[in-house]
Amino acid sequence: MSMNQFNYTWLRIIAPAALIVVSLIGNQAFEPPIDKVKLELIFNNCISITLVFEAIRSIIFGVRKYFPASHQLTKRILFTLIFSVLTTFLITIFSFIFHAWYAGKKFSIISLSVANFMQSILIVMLIAGAYEAIYFYQLLMKSEKEKEGLLRANLQSQFDSLKGQVNPHFLFNSLNTLSSLIAKDPVRAESFVVELSSVYRYLLKSNEGELTTLKNELNFIHSFLHLLKTRFGNGLKEEIGVDEKFLNYQLPPLTLQMLVENAVKHNIIATVRPLKLCIHTTEDGMLVVKNNLQKKTQHVPSGKVGLANIISRYKLLNQPDVMVNETASEFIVSVPLIKTTAYESIYS
Repeated sequence: MSMNQFNYTWLRIIAPAALIVVSLIGNQAFEPPIDKVKLELIFNNCISITLVFEAIRSIIFGVRKYFPASHQLTKRILFTLIFSVLTTFLITIFSFIFHAWYAGKKFSIISLSVANFMQSILIVMLIAGAYEAIYFYQLLMKSEKEKEGLLRANLQSQFDSLKGQVNPHFLFNSLNTLSSLIAKDPVRAESFVVELSSVYRYLLKSNEGELTTLKNELNFIHSFLHLLKTRFGNGLKEEIGVDEKFLNYQLPPLTLQMLVENAVKHNIIATVRPLKLCIHTTEDGMLVVKNNLQKKTQHVPSGKVGLANIISRYKLLNQPDVMVNETASEFIVSVPLIKTTAYESIYS
C-alpha cells in the first residue's frame, strides 16, 4: 500500500458516527422518554463531535507536514496532542456556551465537569491514535518496499556480475573445444556451433523477466549439457526425468545452469570417475538437481554466489525455501516450481 492509497473517506464517515453513538449511549440520550432536552443533547453531540473530529484531522495532517519521518514520531504525537487537546477544549467550551445561550441559561465555566473534559481527551486519543496507526503502517510498508527494491537491485547486480564471470570462461572453454573439433570432426563441430548459439541466445534473454518456464530452462540445459559433454566426453553423465505436467511451471532464469555449473566446477570429471547429474521433478512440484560428490583435491575458489543468488531470488518472490542437502556421497538442491497463477496472485 503506497502513502496515498489508503482511503480516508470511510474513516472520516464511520469514526465520527461511532463516537457520536458511543457518546449518546454514555449520556443515556436514547432512553425514553425522548424529550426536548435529549433532542438538544443529541444535536449538540453531533455538532460538537463532528467539529472536534474535523479539527483534529486538520491538525494531524498539518503536523505531519512538518514531522513526516518515522524517527519524528515523538514530536509528531506530542504536537498533535497539544494542539488537539487545546482545540477540543475550546470547542467544548463553545458548545456549552451555545447550549446555555439556547436554553436561556447563564454559562459558567464551573458547569464543565471533569467527565466532560475527560471525554474530550478520550476522543482526541482515539482519533489521533487511529490516524497515527494508519500512517505508521504506511511508513512501514513504504520502508519495506524500498528495502525490497534495493535488494532486487543488488541481486540483479550480482546476477549480471555472475553472468559476466560465467560467459567469458565458458566461451573460452567452448572455443577451445570447437577448435579441436573442426579438424577432427567437422559434423560434430557444426552441431557444437548450433548448440553454442542456442546457449548464448538464451543467456542474452535471461534478464528479460523474473521467471521463465521449466520447458525453456530444459531446452536451454539440453544445449548446455551438449556443450559440456562434447568437452568432457564420457566423464559426464546426465539423467533427466521431468514430469510433463510441470513444463509450464516457472522458475528464475538460469537456475539449472547455475546448479549444473556448480557441480562441474567443484567435482572431478573423468572417464574413470564420471560426474553423474540427475535432474528430476517430485510429485509435490520440486525440481531436484543431484550429483555424486567427488570433490576436487585442489582448492576451488568460490563465493557460492550462484547458489546464494538462487536462494535470494526465491525469497524475493515470496516462494518456499530452496533446500540444499549434502551427504557423504551426494549434493542435492531442490527448488520449488512456481505455478503461474500462484505467482500472479501475489503480485496482482
